[in-house]
Amino acid sequence: MGSTKYSTPSGSVTEQWGRIARWLRANLDSPSIAGADESAIDSARQATGVTWPAELAELFAQLNGFPPAAHVELLPMNEMFDLERAVEERAMELEVWGEFDEEMGAPDPDASAGEIAGTYLPEFVPFAGLDGYLLVVDARPGPLHGCVTAFGKVDCDDEGPRWVSVSAMLADLADSLETGAEFDTGWTPAVVDGRLEWRLGA
Repeated sequence: MGSTKYSTPSGSVTEQWGRIARWLRANLDSPSIAGADESAIDSARQATGVTWPAELAELFAQLNGFPPAAHVELLPMNEMFDLERAVEERAMELEVWGEFDEEMGAPDPDASAGEIAGTYLPEFVPFAGLDGYLLVVDARPGPLHGCVTAFGKVDCDDEGPRWVSVSAMLADLADSLETGAEFDTGWTPAVVDGRLEWRLGA
């Protein structure tokens, strides 16, 4: 089994999201928090044509993105996607990277989840991102099925997986919000005028 950047173990998406939602409601100006219903999640899953890790569906059941007007930057340098955006972003990435793959050669079809692909795979399902940089769940089979990986328009997935699962990422996020500890690559949270801001190296 490969390794992830952070050693936080998997847990419960619902439990960790509950911590985050409580913090948001207590500290931000009326955040709009709503999940997607089961039929919408099933439709999105079918649109991608891949088997979603259970935790990805659980995430969307807790939060189906934030309204743009809410201006909630839950993750540093990323927007949380709703189901429609997740499906659209995945399709767009596959189209763009598919052209590169035709020139450079297809990735290893037998690679397991967490193994660096160097391109955008059908099994990468995005749930957050901004300006061509995405956080994806790796739905390939293997011990790291469901791991969370950063995918960039320049470096692809070269850094490897960051968290073993969505719940592990949410646990780190909840810890950071509650205690002010660093999250991911050195970001610390702050509340300014009723909004969440992330400061690097603060």
